[in-house]
Amino acid sequence: MKRITSILLLLIAGLCTFTSCSECNSITEPDTPEQPQQPQKISQWMLPIERYGITLNEVAQIEKERGNKVERSNELMTLTATPQDTKAVREIVYYFDKSSHYQVARVQFASQESAKQFIDEYLLNNGFVKSGLRTAKASEEIYVSAPRGSRVSSVVLVDGEQTEPIFWWANNDNKKTNWLRVDPLQDKATGIWTPLLPYGATLEMVQLFEARMGHTFDAEASKPDKGVFKFKTGHEIYTEVTYWLDLKTNHFLEESKISCDTLHRPTPEQLDAYLRSQGFKPTGLKDKEGNPIYYDKSIQLIANVDMNIPKDAKAKETFRPGIQYYTNSQIEQLLPYEEVDFPMPLFGFEKDKLEDVMKKYAKEDYTATVLPMLANDMPFPGVQTRSKYFPTIILLPADKDENLYGAAMVICTDLKALRSPSLIDRLERRGFVYDKKRSISLPTYINEQEGVMVQIDEGTVITGLSFSPIEDFGSSSASLARRLKR
Repeated sequence: MKRITSILLLLIAGLCTFTSCSECNSITEPDTPEQPQQPQKISQWMLPIERYGITLNEVAQIEKERGNKVERSNELMTLTATPQDTKAVREIVYYFDKSSHYQVARVQFASQESAKQFIDEYLLNNGFVKSGLRTAKASEEIYVSAPRGSRVSSVVLVDGEQTEPIFWWANNDNKKTNWLRVDPLQDKATGIWTPLLPYGATLEMVQLFEARMGHTFDAEASKPDKGVFKFKTGHEIYTEVTYWLDLKTNHFLEESKISCDTLHRPTPEQLDAYLRSQGFKPTGLKDKEGNPIYYDKSIQLIANVDMNIPKDAKAKETFRPGIQYYTNSQIEQLLPYEEVDFPMPLFGFEKDKLEDVMKKYAKEDYTATVLPMLANDMPFPGVQTRSKYFPTIILLPADKDENLYGAAMVICTDLKALRSPSLIDRLERRGFVYDKKRSISLPTYINEQEGVMVQIDEGTVITGLSFSPIEDFGSSSASLARRLKR
């Protein structure tokens, strides 16, 4: 019995020794090769929010709910989200406009491998396709998605040449205000295009747009410390684009201008057609050099057609004609009224008797009263109207026969009404066409069918509109002055 017990003890001891030695092998034996790391799992948190237009607070709340670390800068209008469940993405930076609405996102990947994996495993499997559109920026790839459910169409611009590739996300609407706009919105007739507009974009987005256009930074002409950045375009006519950043932060785009060669300026008619096609409307306002000012009220953006050569000798030296885009909150106070109630006068000049015309005016809906004489210093018949801004119509006799109706002057009490685009629209619908030949100093419109012309005067002789028979004259204000001096 003792022998059997001893044998069992020896067997147990041997078994324990064998087990212990096998556990020691990992220390005493050479190291085995490490297994290659598996690629980072593609996480939905790598994808920025695609609900463009939501507020900064809404973006912050969504990113916190995702479990991402959130930091915001109210001064720069940005929010940075750092994913916590993956190392494949460094950060997602959201950019907001001045009203705190989300416009653009910037995603920085940790490596080219993780970026490629994201394209292959996520983008191409979630409704995105690689666009055939190519830009002058060779390293840039463009992916677009179609709207799906509550998700709008997005455009993704990928710069893959960097060690840590950058993906830019934005709404795929290609509007002129889009900070990542790919389309230059180039005019076929003149060749002019729209630079990145001062709607809150950053310098980095400006640089991306200009690189996409194939333009080069002009370091010699630029003044980065003062927020002035110039780019050479290589175009034979539109040779330069200039951007101005805000002085406080040197971060936000405040003004932009596309400049052209002085000898090859597009015509006012060509620029008018182009700006109208881009949503701008003439305001009737002009700068100190007489250049027309256009305005897009929906985005409160001004387009100043800076084409007239300055009279000042010093200003001439640095003058570059072009279109300059900027914002100015005070312009709303100067803008003409969009709609005005205009009392269109009766025609029949040099044909109808003045006394018969006065009777016809009495029957017009806009007439309050008809006076045989307006005042001692204005010894002409007149019509007092119910129009707020055009209260009086002066009825003038014909030059050759004072018994005949010769002309009508519609007096205006507010220049913002006289400059209203609805007034020009009313004239054009009545058959009047702008006449450049007769518009020497006053804008003149001609209605050939009715034999009537109208001049718009902002104070040279009167403030209002003068309707009369079509005539030729040496200066466009001559007929107005002649009638009032009779």
